[in-house]
Amino acid sequence: MKPRLMDHLVCPLDRTPLELHEWEGAEQPLTGEQQARAERRGIDPASLAREIVTGVLVNRSRGIVYPVYQGIPRLLTFPTGVARTFAELHGERLRSELPECSLPNQPAMPGENDVLRTFSSEWVNYDWDGQSYWNLTPEAWFRCMRFVLRLDRFPLDGQLVLEVGMGIGGVADYLAREENCETVGVDLGHAVDAGYRHFGRNPFLHVVQASAFALPFADRRFDFVYSFGVIHHTFSTKTAFDGLTRLPNDHGRLYVWVYSPHDENRTLKRRMLMVTERLLRPIVWRLPERAQSVALAPLVPLYMAHQWFRSLRHQNGAVRYGVREALHAARDRFTPRYIHRHSEEEVCDWFREAGYSELSRGSERPRPDFVPIAFTASTGVSGIRQ
Repeated sequence: MKPRLMDHLVCPLDRTPLELHEWEGAEQPLTGEQQARAERRGIDPASLAREIVTGVLVNRSRGIVYPVYQGIPRLLTFPTGVARTFAELHGERLRSELPECSLPNQPAMPGENDVLRTFSSEWVNYDWDGQSYWNLTPEAWFRCMRFVLRLDRFPLDGQLVLEVGMGIGGVADYLAREENCETVGVDLGHAVDAGYRHFGRNPFLHVVQASAFALPFADRRFDFVYSFGVIHHTFSTKTAFDGLTRLPNDHGRLYVWVYSPHDENRTLKRRMLMVTERLLRPIVWRLPERAQSVALAPLVPLYMAHQWFRSLRHQNGAVRYGVREALHAARDRFTPRYIHRHSEEEVCDWFREAGYSELSRGSERPRPDFVPIAFTASTGVSGIRQ
C-alpha cells in the first residue's frame, strides 16, 4: 500500500477518514519518468515511492481497525481468515497501541463468504504467467478491453480510475501503465494477493481488498469506474450496481459488463453448456476446493480441446489451454454460488434511474474482427453521470 492511497480511502461503514498507523514499510524509488508523471498530476512523488507492508487503518469513532497485511489494505467489514491471522500475529501490539479498537465484525452480505471462498480458489490457483489472460493472449485481451471500455473516445490520460472486481489485476495494471492514469483495483477475494505480488511495483496502481457492497471510497471520487464480469456473481446485481453509481464524479463515466440471456442462448453449444451449468453448479459450489477440482476434472479435456481448435483457427488471439487454464475456466462456470443474467434494456433502466445519460450499449457498436463475439453478445453498458 502506497501512502498516496490514503487520499482515496474512507471507512467502508460510514465513509469517514481513516488514520494510518504504519508498522513496517519499504522504499520503492521512482524512475525519473515516474517522478515527472506524478508531478504533472500534482501528486507528491514521495507518496508513491514507499510501500506500507504492515499496519492498520483506524476509525476511532467506531473503534475499528482494518489490517494492512502483506502490503494490501483489508477493508472487508466482516470477519475473515486474513483478519484472524493478522490478529494472531499482531494481537499484542493491537492491544497495546489501540486497546479501544477491534477488527471489523459486521455481518457479511448474503453469500459473500461463499463468493470469497470460490473466487479466491479460482484466481489464486490460476496466478499470472504473462502468457494467457482467460482464453486470449494478454495483448489480445487488453486490446479487447480498450474496445469495450471505449478508450478511443474516452481517453484516461491523467484520470483517477476504479476497477471493481480486478481479479489478478492485469487490466488495472495495463491501464495505469499504458493510459497514463492512476488506477485503484478492488476485489473481494484473495486474487488481490497475486495481483499485488505481480503488479504492486507499479506506482500508479493501488490494490485494495473490499466488498462491492461496502466500497471504501467517498462519493464522486473517480473519473471512471468500471466492472467487467463481476457484479452478476453477487446475491443482487442491482444492489451492487447501485453502490457503483455513487462513485463517478459529475460528468464521470460508469461501465458495467454482465452476463446476458442472449449470449447464453445464441448457439446450440452454449445452450448445452447452460443445461450442464444448471445441473452441476448448485452441487459444485457447495463442495470444498479439492472436491470441486475432482468434480470438474472430467470437463478439463473438453475445455482444452475447445481452445485447441480455436487456436488452430487463429481466432482472435486464442491461446491453447493447459490443465491449469482449463480448470480455471471450468471453475469460473461451475463454482460461483450466484450467476445472474440481465438484458441490455434492464441494465439501461438501472443507469437511467441512477441519473446517467448518454448511454452506450455494447451490442450497438460495430465489432472489430479482433474482438470475440462474447464481448458484445453479453450486456455491456456505459453512461455519464449528470
